[in-house]
Amino acid sequence: MSKAAKSFRDRMRAVRPDVVERQDRNARKQAIAKSLRALRDSRGLTQNDVARKSGMTQSVVARLEALTGSVPKLESIERYVSACGGHLALIISPEEIAPSLEPGQDLVFA
Repeated sequence: MSKAAKSFRDRMRAVRPDVVERQDRNARKQAIAKSLRALRDSRGLTQNDVARKSGMTQSVVARLEALTGSVPKLESIERYVSACGGHLALIISPEEIAPSLEPGQDLVFA
């Protein structure tokens, strides 16, 4: 592949792999946040409802739904999903699995 044919992302990965890694984490965080919010909305719950049912504070629930920030711990996601009466599936596979970024769909990330 010629230098001109490389994508911007490929060039960025070569020069600043830390930036690309952070972008990947942000994409995961956004996918999780959108799915959690879609679940809560589908159940007609408020953040305060989820906080009360999960034993978390409303500010923690808001951070889980925020599109930026750190990727939440699995335990926090489990508590949130359980409080909403939802279901969580974790798939571990030797093959790469493309993430689903659509809210309301099953979220899968590698």
